[in-house]
Amino acid sequence: MPALGVAKCLAEGACVVGVGNYLRHDDAAGPYIADTLVNKAPGLAVLNVEDVLENYVFRIAERTEPNVIIVDAVTTGGVPGSVVFGPMASFIEHAGATTHKAALSLSSSIFEKSGKKVWLFGIEAKDTGFGAGISPEVRQSADAAVALFMRHAPSTASVEEIVQ
Repeated sequence: MPALGVAKCLAEGACVVGVGNYLRHDDAAGPYIADTLVNKAPGLAVLNVEDVLENYVFRIAERTEPNVIIVDAVTTGGVPGSVVFGPMASFIEHAGATTHKAALSLSSSIFEKSGKKVWLFGIEAKDTGFGAGISPEVRQSADAAVALFMRHAPSTASVEEIVQ
């Protein structure tokens, strides 16, 4: 787990953005993590954008947090359930690194132009075909991610609440 990187981003201030689709198996990891955090970490700025990040990009860009952590499924050829974390730009360069490359590329550019650092917290998917349900490997990593974000979340919201 990339605990130090996540802890540093959250300490500086971050908006956590879950990206994915509940109807594409492991692609639901991002929304699952975001929805769980909304309910369990009220001090954390969290938004579940599902697979339409572009609809929220300016709202996120206008926020005061200096970091945006995109939580998404990735398809890098790694072991299902493995986790990657780092600057979004380094993942966008690799074809297939995320399951939402086009939207993430454009959105990241807008976030960076607004002065934000953009990070990817990715969980290697096992299955992104149509259907509901997250594989056990990805679910285990998603639950560990929730625990990690909760452990380092601020105790109270430092900015206005995100309203969907």
